[in-house]
Amino acid sequence: MREKKGEDMTNLSLLLFGTTEIVLVSVFGAIILALTIYACFVPLKSWFIALFSGVYIPSWKMISFKNKKLDIDKIIDALSISKKSKLGISLQDIVNIFISGGDGLEVIRAMKLATDAKIYLDLQLASAIELSSHRVVEIVNESINSQLIEVADIKAFTQDKIEIIASANVSIKLNLSKYLSGLGLDDLKSNIKAWILENIAKTNDHKIILKEPNQALLSNLDLRVITKNSMFNVIDINISSISLGRDLNAEKEMQAVEKEKIYAQIEAERRRNAEEIKELQMRTKTEEMKSSVLQAEAEVPMAISQAIKEGRFSVMDYYKLMNLQADTALRRSIINESKNKSTQDDGDDY
Repeated sequence: MREKKGEDMTNLSLLLFGTTEIVLVSVFGAIILALTIYACFVPLKSWFIALFSGVYIPSWKMISFKNKKLDIDKIIDALSISKKSKLGISLQDIVNIFISGGDGLEVIRAMKLATDAKIYLDLQLASAIELSSHRVVEIVNESINSQLIEVADIKAFTQDKIEIIASANVSIKLNLSKYLSGLGLDDLKSNIKAWILENIAKTNDHKIILKEPNQALLSNLDLRVITKNSMFNVIDINISSISLGRDLNAEKEMQAVEKEKIYAQIEAERRRNAEEIKELQMRTKTEEMKSSVLQAEAEVPMAISQAIKEGRFSVMDYYKLMNLQADTALRRSIINESKNKSTQDDGDDY
C-alpha cells in the first residue's frame, strides 16, 4: 500500500511539473508575441530618442502620431527645444500645429529666436505666421536683423522747372505684430516715394536739393505716418543719389526757336511762291505781247495787199520797202559781228 501511494505521489508531481512548464512557456511566448507586435507599431528609435532627450512621450501617443502620418522626430525636437528654452509649449500644441498643416518645429525655433532677441512672439501669432507663409523662422530673422532696400526712379520737377531724379536707401525691420494685417514692402516704397516727390515739387530752386539732398527732401519726413499701416518699421533713410533730368525752361526756349524757324520757313516759302507767281504773270504778259506783235506783223502783208488793190500803195513802193528792210537787217548783222569780234579780242588780250 505504501509503495502504491508513493507511486501516485510521484506521478502527481510529474504532472504538476509538466503543467507548470507549459504555463511558463505559454506566458513567455505570449510576452514575446506582445513585444513583437508592440515593436511593429511603436517607433522604438523615436521613443528612445524622446526618452534620452528628457521629453518622455507615451508609446500609445507615438502610435497615434504614426497613424496620423505626423513627423514624430520633428515633434520630439520641437518639444525638446521648448523644454530647454522654457517656452512652456505643450506636446498637444505642437501636434495641433502639425495637424493644421504647419511645421511645429519651425514655430518653436522661431519663438526661441524671438525670445533670445527679446521680441514678443506668442504661440498663436507664430502659428498664424507659419500657416500663412511657411517661413516663420525667416520672418523672425527679418524682425531681428534690419535689411536695406532701395527706392529708385523718383522723378519730379522743382518750381524752377528742373527735373530731379533721386534714389533713397531705406533701412527697415519687420514688425511681427503687424505682419498679418500690415501693408507690404511695395506699399512702403510707394509711401516714401510719394513723400519725396512732394518735397521735390515744393522746392523753389533745384540747387538747394543738389547742395543738401537729405536736408531738402527728408527733413520733414514723418516716419510714423509712413509706417502707420505698414508691417515694417523704418530704422534709417537717406538719399543715395541725385541727378538732373529735363530742363523745361531750355525745352521751352528750344520750342520757341523751333517755332520761329518754322514761321521763317513758311514766310520764305510764301515769298518764293509769290515771286514764282509774279514771274509767271510776267511771262504770261510777255507771251501776250509777243502774240500781239505776231498778230500785228501778220496783218501787215494783208494791209499792204489791200492798199495796193485800192491804189494807195504801188508795187514800186512795196519793193522799196523790202529793200529798206533788207538793208536794215544787213546793217544790224554787221554791227553785231563787230561787237562780237571786239569782245573776243578783249578776252584774248586779257
